[in-house]
Amino acid sequence: MISSSPTRSAAGHRRRAVVAAGIVAVLALAGCGSSDDDPGDGGSEGAVAQKDVKVYFMAGEQFKPLEHQVEGSGSTPREATEALIEGPEKIDPDATAKEDIETLIPPDTKVESVKVDEAGDAEVDLSEEFLDDIPAKAAGRTAAEDDEVTGRLGQVTYTLTSFEKVNSVKVRSGGVTVQAPAPKTSGGGGVAPPTEVDRGDYSKPPSVPKAPKVRGAAGGAEPGTTSLQRKLAALGYLPSSGVDGVEGYQTEQAVMAFQAWEGLTRDGDAGPQTRAALKTAKRPKPATKNPNRFMEVNIGKGVLLLVKDGRTKRAIHVSGGAPGTDTPTGRYRVFRKELMSWSVPFSTWLPYASYFNNGIAFHEYPDVPPYPASHGCVRVPTPESKRVYNFARMNTVVVVRS
Repeated sequence: MISSSPTRSAAGHRRRAVVAAGIVAVLALAGCGSSDDDPGDGGSEGAVAQKDVKVYFMAGEQFKPLEHQVEGSGSTPREATEALIEGPEKIDPDATAKEDIETLIPPDTKVESVKVDEAGDAEVDLSEEFLDDIPAKAAGRTAAEDDEVTGRLGQVTYTLTSFEKVNSVKVRSGGVTVQAPAPKTSGGGGVAPPTEVDRGDYSKPPSVPKAPKVRGAAGGAEPGTTSLQRKLAALGYLPSSGVDGVEGYQTEQAVMAFQAWEGLTRDGDAGPQTRAALKTAKRPKPATKNPNRFMEVNIGKGVLLLVKDGRTKRAIHVSGGAPGTDTPTGRYRVFRKELMSWSVPFSTWLPYASYFNNGIAFHEYPDVPPYPASHGCVRVPTPESKRVYNFARMNTVVVVRS
């Protein structure tokens, strides 16, 4: 997630979940300088047969290449692009039963042409649906729209640069050249948004930043705050260290978790209704029956329960995947942990990342809204990120409920 905004573009509701497991195709690349407008060509003069070309889809914050066996002479760069737009269900109708994968590219996008010149630079003409009302120029986009464009361009770029003869990719949508955000690897200072993109633009920066410091209280003391915090701590919504008499971000997030669990309006403001509910509330109980430690996420409520020996140790406000990139429900296990994980598709760092389903992870996010807003991951507020990371030991069971 590169955007600093929790919002999503209008295309979100049209994205479909797609699935599979890698794509290896025997592909024939049209001869140097030739056009790839004929998807059935593959045998034009100078064509080079090639194996191990992959079509890149999304799994949370990371790419997931899909494998596909192409019969006959293989396929061209145009066919690979069309396979990307169409999704993997055409390749493997049973794929949805295997894994949870998605695409950021709107399904009604059409491929107008794909050409590769002698230098290995590809030019891809797509219909205007590719952007779906997002501005083509970087200067006119919000941070959330930058996020969308980066991911979509990444899918096209990684797919076409799987061909050995393709070095970079330029995409036009509705006849207008699409600008990518300035590369983060350059620091962004004074660098013009590129129109030609290669894999280097998505590479991890050479230096790894330190994990963010935990933000605790920030604000002034207010009457009744200590009493409120004590009640929240007693119910598991706030750590004992958070009882400091200062109403800040951590207390706001704790209030939001309580409101969500109790079915109240999630605004983070402990008003009369919230304080009244606190008087009779009980510690949240998990729906999962497991004698050991596990993590239970209720995506609808936006609450993560850290459970040990059947008792909820902490209840934390979180935000899962937005419509179209929903966090898949099911039972998983933590299989990878990184203090600072690099999201290739979105060219950004994910602090305190604990992966439990392909590229889907719990990770720190500076602002966690009271609604599902991510690309499938579970966003955790900064004050709680280190605590969640420490609790999510390797092989810890993760149960995601709707």
